[in-house]
Amino acid sequence: MEARVRWAKIVALGAALYLFLQLIGVHRLLIDDAEGIGTLLQIIGTLYSVLYAFATYVIWGQFTAVESEILKESGSLKDLMVFSRPLPDKIRDPIVQAIKKYARSVVETEWHLLSTGEETQKTNRLFLEVTTSVTELKPEDDIQKIVFERLLQIANQASSHRDERLALSAKRMPRTLFIFVILTAFMILLLVLLYPFRHVPLGLAAVAITSLLLFFAHFVLSDLDNPFEGSWNVTNDPFGELVTKFR
Repeated sequence: MEARVRWAKIVALGAALYLFLQLIGVHRLLIDDAEGIGTLLQIIGTLYSVLYAFATYVIWGQFTAVESEILKESGSLKDLMVFSRPLPDKIRDPIVQAIKKYARSVVETEWHLLSTGEETQKTNRLFLEVTTSVTELKPEDDIQKIVFERLLQIANQASSHRDERLALSAKRMPRTLFIFVILTAFMILLLVLLYPFRHVPLGLAAVAITSLLLFFAHFVLSDLDNPFEGSWNVTNDPFGELVTKFR
C-alpha cells in the first residue's frame, strides 16, 4: 500500500511538472530538437537497461545464495538430530535442546538483526553451544564412536554453512552502482518530461508509464538488495521446523 501511494505521488508530480513545462512553453522551444532528445533518450535507455540487468543479476545471485545456505545449514542441523537417535537419551538430549534453542533464536531475533546489519552475538553463542554439545560427547562403545564421528562431520558442515550464510547476508549492492542506476533513471524521466510530444494527453501518458516502470524497477532492485525484509525475502521456516517438527 505504501508503495502504491508513493508511485501515485511520483506520477502526480511528474504530470504536474509536465503540464507546467507545457504551460510556460518549454516544449515549443524544443520542437526542433525532438530528434536529438529522442536519440539521447535511446542512448541513456540502453545504458540503463544494461546497468539494471547487471545489478539485478548480482543481487538475485546473492539472494538465491543466501536462500541456499539457509536450507543447507538447517538441513545439517536436522541431520544432527536424526543421526543422534541411536544414542541414549541422556547423551542425545543436550544436542537436541541446543539445536532447538539456537533455531528458536534464529527465528525470533537473528532475522531482524541481519536485516539491519547488526551483530548476531546471541545466536553465535548458541550455535557454539550446539557444536560444543557434539564435541564433548564421549563414546562408550564402537557404535557410539561411529555415530560420534558422523555427528562431528555434520556439525562441521553446519558451521561452514552458517559462516557462509552470514557472510552472504552482509553483502549489499555497491552504493556507487545503486546511485548510478538511480541517476540514469532520473535522466530518462527528465528527457521524457522535456520531449515535445505533439499531443498533451500522449505526453501525460508517456510520463505516467515511464514513472511507473522506473519506480517499479527501483522497488524491485532495492527490495531484493536486502533478503531479510521487504516484499520478497528469504524465509526462516526451515529453522522454525527444527523447533516444531523434529524431536
